[in-house]
Amino acid sequence: MDLRPVRKLIRRQDGVATFAQLGAAGLTRGEIRAQVDALRWRRYGDRTVVAHNHVPTRRQLMWVAVLDPTGCVSLGGLTSLETAGFRFFGVEKDLVHLVVQRGAKTWAHPQVKVHESRRLDPRDLDPDSILPRTRLARSALDAAAWQPFPRYACALLAAVVQQRLCSPQDLEQAMRAVGRIRHKQHLRLALHDIAGGSEALSELDLVALCRRSSLQVPDRQVRRRERSGRVRYLDAEWRLPWGRVVLEVDGSHHMTAAHWESDIRRERQVVASGSVVLRATANEVRLAPETVVADLIAVGVPRC
Repeated sequence: MDLRPVRKLIRRQDGVATFAQLGAAGLTRGEIRAQVDALRWRRYGDRTVVAHNHVPTRRQLMWVAVLDPTGCVSLGGLTSLETAGFRFFGVEKDLVHLVVQRGAKTWAHPQVKVHESRRLDPRDLDPDSILPRTRLARSALDAAAWQPFPRYACALLAAVVQQRLCSPQDLEQAMRAVGRIRHKQHLRLALHDIAGGSEALSELDLVALCRRSSLQVPDRQVRRRERSGRVRYLDAEWRLPWGRVVLEVDGSHHMTAAHWESDIRRERQVVASGSVVLRATANEVRLAPETVVADLIAVGVPRC
């Protein structure tokens, strides 16, 4: 018997396959059952086996989650983004998010979170992914809508754009088709600011702060080429008749020695070009905004 189709199938799906797939590759149900009975393979759910007898890896668990149910099914939300390389402080290390059509029969597993959807069909799946997952813009909006707090949801969208998984335009297009979701108004406003250049939660906070204080909203993520030729981005810049004011908003990672020294070198070059440079921490922008506003006004940032 030629086992090459079976081996190819198992390699392609990280060691996971359904009974039907294995049958199409040439194995009989008796041969599959013999592997399970001999404890060489393990059965999961109603229709799926893993071709070894130890604990499945995370990726194998994802495969079992999408293969065992019937109908249209895919990874969704943060799990879908994870398979594209997304890194975020809130990504669950164990939970697998699964999107299925409403009413579908699914495999109950403590690490699989099932989300039923009325608007899921094959057109919603990412054609570039071997593992079935929703398109990344939809995945990002779903992940944001599944968060309990709007601030966290907006931060997630900013991180998706910052990591170049989606453009603001991709997300805005998906938003028009998404229907009613949690935090929709907050997400619309965040996407407007992200499209204007904000790529981090601290930058979204800064834009909101300027609007509350009637300050001119800055340009964000301004491209600047250093003397070495390396391209860097300034968090916020105001172009004024007499010159430029730059505000750098530092997260906690800027406190490390490597970031600190790099920031100092970059600040010297910006100052040498004639700009006024102010620095603030993300916590200041969020928790002590009045001091940031007072300093911006003191150096000449105008009110609207």
